[in-house]
Amino acid sequence: MRDWSDFEWVVWRLEVQDPAQRAGEDPGLDERTKETMTELAASLGCVYKHCVDTDTYPDGTPYYAWWVRLPAAEHARLGKDGLPPAIGPLHKYLTTQLPGGLKWEIAPDREYTLDDAGSAAMRAAYDDLIAPFERALMPLRRDGADALVPRAKVWKWQENLLAGTFDLWLCNDPDRPHTWLVVTVGLWTEPQLFDEEPAARLGHFDFTPHHPLLFLPRPPGPATFTARAESGPFPSQSSSRPKTPGAIGTAHQWTANDPDVLAERVTHDLKLLWPHLTGPERR
Repeated sequence: MRDWSDFEWVVWRLEVQDPAQRAGEDPGLDERTKETMTELAASLGCVYKHCVDTDTYPDGTPYYAWWVRLPAAEHARLGKDGLPPAIGPLHKYLTTQLPGGLKWEIAPDREYTLDDAGSAAMRAAYDDLIAPFERALMPLRRDGADALVPRAKVWKWQENLLAGTFDLWLCNDPDRPHTWLVVTVGLWTEPQLFDEEPAARLGHFDFTPHHPLLFLPRPPGPATFTARAESGPFPSQSSSRPKTPGAIGTAHQWTANDPDVLAERVTHDLKLLWPHLTGPERR
């Protein structure tokens, strides 16, 4: 994909700089604008993605940014100001949430557009694996995880090969405060040296063997699928031991050749491992 016309959707960024922090040290723009931006974007035929309201430039200048996904036809239909008509109402609303006189920058975001396109393609290629897990696990989600959209995401880009994961947030991790318990689903990977499997082409330092991965193009032939859930602290990739002495981490992993069978078994076991998923307090 080399031109904007190659994309079905184009992600636009609406960004404003606030060097004097006129909006305050903790403006809370993400939470304050989320509902209106979601509804307004939908009414304009677009999709609101997310907001960043706590980041700064390398020189320390605070900025706030919102990302909105536009259909290709809307992206190409520019007004006299050089912007798609759908951007105007979104920008107008955001200006009501901030002090006047701030410097705005509004432009398509190529990195996010590429990421969005790659993730959408990966989701479509593995729908037979992803859909059974969404049907089975999404009704169990709690602790606010139901507000987080399950994510198929490309993490590694190589020529003629994309690698990523599918993650579904389930609940708060009962063994690690302020951390989500996430179920990751993908292909079982166990590459050997000089193997033709996609995982081998990534190199031995770009992935963890046996962890679920998704590849584009999808490898032909029969596949073994796997799902994994980790709880508690694990060592980081650059360390051989967890930071907290005596910490215990647990990992649960399942494999099967049939996605429906795998999703059913994972759901059954997760209910036994974390009974509060089906308890009376579940929202």
